[in-house]
Amino acid sequence: MTGYAGPLFDVQAHAIDPRGLATASSGIREVPGLSEGTKEIIVSDVLATAADDLTGARRIAALEGGTRQIVSITLDFPDLPPEQLVGMADRTNTWLAGRVADHPQLLGVASIAPPPALVRAGTAPDGQLWSDKGVGAMRRAIDELGLAAVIFMSNYGGVLLGDPAFEPYFAAADELGIPVVIHPSWEPVEFSAVPRKNIPTFSGYLDDQRTTLLDIVKAGVLENHPDLTIVATHLGGGILTSLGRFEQLSLRFPDDQWYIANDGQTRNLPHPISHYLAKIHYDCNNATAVDIEHAIRVVGVEHLLSGTDFPWASDEYTRQVLGELDPAAARAIAFDNAAALFRGER
Repeated sequence: MTGYAGPLFDVQAHAIDPRGLATASSGIREVPGLSEGTKEIIVSDVLATAADDLTGARRIAALEGGTRQIVSITLDFPDLPPEQLVGMADRTNTWLAGRVADHPQLLGVASIAPPPALVRAGTAPDGQLWSDKGVGAMRRAIDELGLAAVIFMSNYGGVLLGDPAFEPYFAAADELGIPVVIHPSWEPVEFSAVPRKNIPTFSGYLDDQRTTLLDIVKAGVLENHPDLTIVATHLGGGILTSLGRFEQLSLRFPDDQWYIANDGQTRNLPHPISHYLAKIHYDCNNATAVDIEHAIRVVGVEHLLSGTDFPWASDEYTRQVLGELDPAAARAIAFDNAAALFRGER
């Protein structure tokens, strides 16, 4: 069977500011749960290719045939003072905006400084909360720099995205009408130092993705912001295969179904977990045709997107799997659904 030959709207492509390659490489070498061989592959191949200033041969080849890339930078923030964290996000967003501005096939995604760290930092010398400065930096990236979406890592310093520290960012994204792309953190919350058999890379990142999505749902984010667009990478870490468990445990623990509403009142979620998961959009990176067909039955084909995870992988496997689907579904997942989500692409 031949693969899908049309254009992709790749919602998961990555880059690194070349000026930060050495720092990023050092950070990977310090991640406790990765084997030394895995670290070397990430540093010498993945990061080196991502730091191509968006002009590398592999990226240019990936864009052939009208393919578009949503380019994001998965920042791993070191422990720095708040002014440096906000400055780091600002510089990253400014660099990315400058690189995609004149490239019609690339759209940039804003990064944010770690919200929990900014909350802990409290008030800046000018009297403004550091958390408000973080939200302001995100708004500038969209309104002034022209970036098309924002990326949240699945956790920041072990804090998942349902934490109140993230609420102002979700609210701002909802107001701005931009998608929130959720990507696994470099260090998942459940990450154990198990370099044996490369288990963290195979499953740890996916576990973190599904756990933070569940935290978002149970925190009431999608109840408080019903129009918010969330894009979960890697098919949400497989979360759509656990709906029965979520239903049964919700019945077993009914007192656990509360959230804080926008008016500050504590209420029970009016819908089951599956209702909120069906509102999320999912990229189908590394998914088989069987995985995708199951997701179509659960959330509908209109909620599925393509992501290659460039430069971790090429588009070869993505095209192979799309070729196994119904042609109309393949075209929607490959390109049309994403084109309808991202600013200026309708």
